[in-house]
Amino acid sequence: MAKAKQITVWVESTPGQLAKIAKALGDAKVNITAFTAYGTGGESPIRLQVTSPATAKRVLQGLGLRITEEEVLRVTLADKPGILAEVASRLGKAGINVDYAFGSVAKGAKKADVVLAASDLAGAAKALRGL
Repeated sequence: MAKAKQITVWVESTPGQLAKIAKALGDAKVNITAFTAYGTGGESPIRLQVTSPATAKRVLQGLGLRITEEEVLRVTLADKPGILAEVASRLGKAGINVDYAFGSVAKGAKKADVVLAASDLAGAAKALRGL
């Protein structure tokens, strides 16, 4: 479990935005290791974890895009029923609010990576120790 830098790119919710961002990062040899994108109408967030946040930020700002940076918690968990309930229960008992989270498991994998934005990252890391 580790804190991770995350870049949020704020774009108009129109076709092609994700492609433009992914191509620019790929051309700059920056790998996207996690992302979530959703339209909210108007300006929408594309949240990215990448292999080189400084390069990604420079490349995306060069496209004229608005960028923000956040710290999030990236947790690797066993892929088993009830693990998300355990995570949520520990955070709730510690009084930590989850602002948003996303994750995925490849078919047949035994581990899942989950990204958490929380009201207290240090407290969340402490609460989830040992999972």
